[in-house]
Amino acid sequence: MRDELKAACRAHELPADGRARPLLAGRLLRAAGLEDVELRSTFRAGGDATRQVPAVGDVVAVRRRQYLVTEVVTPPGPRQATRVELACLDDDAQGERLSVLWELELGARMVRPERHGLSEPLRLDEPRTFAAYLHTLAWHAVTATDAARFQSPFRAGIKILSHQLTPLAKALELPRANLFIADDVGLGKTIEAGLVLQELVLRQRVSYTIVVCPAAIALQWQSEMARRFGLRFEIMSRAFVARMRQARGFRVNPWTTYHRFIVSYPLLRRPEYREPLLSHLGQRRKKSLLILDEAHTAAPASASRYAVDSQITQVVRDLAPKLENRLFLSATPHNGHSNSFSALLELLDPQRFTRGVKVTSAAQLRPVMVRRLKSDLRALGIGRYPERRVLQIALEHRDGVWWARYREIGSRDAAPAIRVGTFRPVGEPVGEPVDLHLARLLKEYTELMRPASGRGRLVFVNLQKRLLSSLEAFWRTLKVHAKSAGRRLAAAAAAGEDVDGTDGEDAADEEPYGSDEEEAEALLAARVVAESAAVAAPAGRARALLEEMLDLAGRHRHAPDAKALAILAWLRQHCCPGLAPGGVPREAPAEARRWSDRRVILFTEYADTKRWLMQLLAAAADGTDDGADRILSFHGGMSDEQRDEVQRAFNGPPETHPVRILVATDAAREGVNLQGHCADLFHLDVPWNPARMEQRNGRIDRTLQPAPEVRCHYFVLPQRAEDRVLGVLVDKVERIQRELGSLAAVVLERMAKVMDDGIDPSTGERLAAVEASDRQREVSGAELESTRADRAALRREIERAETILDRSRSAIPLDAERLRAALDVALELAGAGPLRPIESAAPAAGDDPPAFLLPPLPAGWQETLDSLRPPRRRDQPLWEWRQQEPLPVIFKPPARMTEERVHLHLEHPLVQRLLARFRAQGFGAHDLERVTVLANPHHASVRVVAFGRLSLFGDGASRLHDQLVAIAARWHEGRGDGHLEPLRARSQQQTLDALYRLLASPPPLDAVGRTARERLLAAAAGDFARLWPSLEEEADSLAHEAEGKLTRRGHAEADGLRRLLEAQRAAIERTLGERRQMVIEWTAAEREQRRQYEQDQRHLARRLAAIGREIDEEPRQIEYLYRVALRRFEPVGLVYLWPESRG
Repeated sequence: MRDELKAACRAHELPADGRARPLLAGRLLRAAGLEDVELRSTFRAGGDATRQVPAVGDVVAVRRRQYLVTEVVTPPGPRQATRVELACLDDDAQGERLSVLWELELGARMVRPERHGLSEPLRLDEPRTFAAYLHTLAWHAVTATDAARFQSPFRAGIKILSHQLTPLAKALELPRANLFIADDVGLGKTIEAGLVLQELVLRQRVSYTIVVCPAAIALQWQSEMARRFGLRFEIMSRAFVARMRQARGFRVNPWTTYHRFIVSYPLLRRPEYREPLLSHLGQRRKKSLLILDEAHTAAPASASRYAVDSQITQVVRDLAPKLENRLFLSATPHNGHSNSFSALLELLDPQRFTRGVKVTSAAQLRPVMVRRLKSDLRALGIGRYPERRVLQIALEHRDGVWWARYREIGSRDAAPAIRVGTFRPVGEPVGEPVDLHLARLLKEYTELMRPASGRGRLVFVNLQKRLLSSLEAFWRTLKVHAKSAGRRLAAAAAAGEDVDGTDGEDAADEEPYGSDEEEAEALLAARVVAESAAVAAPAGRARALLEEMLDLAGRHRHAPDAKALAILAWLRQHCCPGLAPGGVPREAPAEARRWSDRRVILFTEYADTKRWLMQLLAAAADGTDDGADRILSFHGGMSDEQRDEVQRAFNGPPETHPVRILVATDAAREGVNLQGHCADLFHLDVPWNPARMEQRNGRIDRTLQPAPEVRCHYFVLPQRAEDRVLGVLVDKVERIQRELGSLAAVVLERMAKVMDDGIDPSTGERLAAVEASDRQREVSGAELESTRADRAALRREIERAETILDRSRSAIPLDAERLRAALDVALELAGAGPLRPIESAAPAAGDDPPAFLLPPLPAGWQETLDSLRPPRRRDQPLWEWRQQEPLPVIFKPPARMTEERVHLHLEHPLVQRLLARFRAQGFGAHDLERVTVLANPHHASVRVVAFGRLSLFGDGASRLHDQLVAIAARWHEGRGDGHLEPLRARSQQQTLDALYRLLASPPPLDAVGRTARERLLAAAAGDFARLWPSLEEEADSLAHEAEGKLTRRGHAEADGLRRLLEAQRAAIERTLGERRQMVIEWTAAEREQRRQYEQDQRHLARRLAAIGREIDEEPRQIEYLYRVALRRFEPVGLVYLWPESRG
């Protein structure tokens, strides 16, 4: 608007100098003969200054905070009070609601901006103190005027990676943040979602959040959001509900007790948890966000022709429309069915997609879909991602010796065979390893005993799987089977019913990490009992085979098998040269006992195998340096504290934490990051569900893996028929992962179903036959993978996000040094000393950031300091834990994953509390006078800069725009009222640039002479009052510009939504027309698919009828988001720049 007024003045040959809109408008009005028109600043209070009750839009001070009046309810009768609804404007409680009875509220008053400015200062602030104050206000400024402006990357405790900014850039361009993040496993989808969430929270677009995820990763979500983004979440569970009922009464709705929750899919299925949530959300909760992790879980299930809704589909379909914004996360969003994919996309954004209407182009998806694989980013040269090498270790016996031959999957060349040890002979005349001999005996026993169908078949599959894991696991299950086979006892049947009943499912819902080891083994034993009771008692040859297997397995179960010998050989080569069955002799040289820094994970499916391997490795490590501390285990049923302890040790520096070997069950395949110092992994047994193998590999093959490659090993015994099938399985898994992208998950699921029947001579052929159909490949390629087919487009998206990051960085003067300096000042104001630099307690990488120790803080800070302490042990009393010193802090991301240092960032609880003191200056805190002077080497004249803060608020006190406003002038001593000379635009900018450079490393206050300081202190209040009208006029112009940008953005997004809805209406009409002409012959077996097709048909008709109303209403709601309800301008401070030449 200011530029337009200047242009109009020039067009009418009027002076066009000056910056204030009222000045320019006044010239035009006078030239037009309209001198009587009054021009008022939009920041001056209007209406009746004596009015006792506030009106909607007023700003009031209540309970030491400032609020916007959102509603005034007149008293129902005489001598009754007026109810006033308020929304908080203060930075540290923004948007919080309060309802008061105005006449009864002590100390309540209306705030009139022109009456409240800088008071008479008693002293000058130290420049470093004023710098901390001004920087804090600048760091917390937000704006919705520009979608191309990031805040969250600078406020999070993360290493900023370019590819993780693309989802944030796309989310900010959308009127509602409905975004599908479909990046590859290990690329950081949780971090990407956290960046989007934090940005929406900062912009007051989100105040209520629900994360739905698998139970196993609920704690990881909670930890990552708190540690990286300072966002605290509660995990919805039976324990949480009990705690809330104890605190607030039995009838409390637990979903109303907080504003951020994590809930697992199994729990959300249960009506006693789901129905209170739906009731609390109402029709659609404003400023809400749903994050759906592993979102493909909600897609209609695959079928031969037409995907059918699952229970989770229905649950999410009830939940999703009740939340305003939605983030879906999945590395495998497409299952090859077009109707399933469109149904999932409709859950994400019903105004853009409709189930049953095909996605016809990448252009439809690109605004709301982010899809990159690691191979795409490697090809673009973006980021640093390890190459994954999957290595097969073929174990063959020759002449009494086991030999290992390494071959990388995808290569025909194998390395020379390595001798790993002697085998366990069964004895003459057999003369073959017991592993192979038992496989032959079990095969014969299964052929004699296994029923053709029915429940009894499963026990033989279990025996086969456990033999391929270890003799210990096999012997324990075989012993249970031998006792139960043929015994059709009521107790056995009852045990089977308990295993399959819903009670077990409910218990699993409450246990995020799998059952305790003993509990898991007991459940498996009960299942084996029930299954064995369903087969006939062994007799004759079968009985002899059973007894021979029990004898052989029992005699050899504690000894190392071929896989254990191969692992020991690898450990000797890479970790400790002296490792051997039975331990290291005491007379062995020191180098034989010494461990390297290399770490390795050994995965197994069974707790029995894990225990056997732990005992074997402990014996082998006996006699080595710190041998007892080198091996840890990770298993189901561990507490949160135990899991944290293992992760912290395994990811910690090898110099500090002696552990080198982690033996883990599948409890560690999800929700655990183990890549800090480990790039080697062994599968002691190949999971028969291939997806689990990929999940295991993902523990080390992920973002922030420092090694250039990771190595994932698995074993096969080519002389055992079952292992040859497993070799085919792994080869095929690696191939389909490379070739099929999202469809790989579908094929892996089908392969798992083949393996459910056990391994027999037909299994290899059946596995080979499992492929994605040409139709599925075509559909997935066209509807999903086409979004990443254009790598140039992927590069442009990433480069655009990098450009936005650079622009945003220039607007936010935040770096590690400035943040540390601000915290030093805040700590001193809190009565403590500054941070103390320390030397690292252990040798650190060259790029590790410097670390600092916190000074002692008063007792009232204990709860805040909890976020800096080491994790609390489960049995540790609170008082004892709080006696531990806080961990050292750093201000840049560490070079490697570590929990030995705490990364302080703007959203960390300690930083928030310390900086809140600066944000409350002039309102709830008065530590600063907000006036200072700096010695200035850049100019020869005295200059003064006045600062104000402009804020524009929308509905519910949501902050739409925040900006520091500055006016600079020359200061002439002795000229009376005319001693302030406004600077022209260029000189003003030069002055501000000089000031910001000085504030980055401010000189001490005494760099300016005492006499000069006293004169400036005496003049400060008057100088600020004289500069305030110019400051207010500048703010008025900036506010007008910002409102124009907000209005234009609202119009653009509303028009875009209108076009989307109209295009959706046309697509639905087209699809309905095509379907009317189609004749589908459904078979009797496809009854569910036919029902789903007809249900989708009816949904299309309903959706078509509703779109007309949405075209009228939804765009208006988008425009309303950007409507300014309140302008606010408040004083910030005054800075004098005193020339160094004057002393």
